[in-house]
Amino acid sequence: MIRSIYRWEGTVEDEPEARVALHTRVSLVPQIVAQADAEHPYDVPCVIALPVVAGNPAYMQWVLDSTAEPDGDPG
Repeated sequence: MIRSIYRWEGTVEDEPEARVALHTRVSLVPQIVAQADAEHPYDVPCVIALPVVAGNPAYMQWVLDSTAEPDGDPG
């Protein structure tokens, strides 16, 4: 759990939240945003994409192998 402090509709909110990290392709972020918008209880769920500047090459390949392009093509 994390502590989230933010302003919403003129009021400062202080709430515990769960944070999730999804490791995926940047091309799939729009689908993740759409899914969060459809299913998350917040009016404006936080979905952000952070750049990966370096990493374990084997892990990076595993992410690519484990995800597909939006058109369903694995490569």
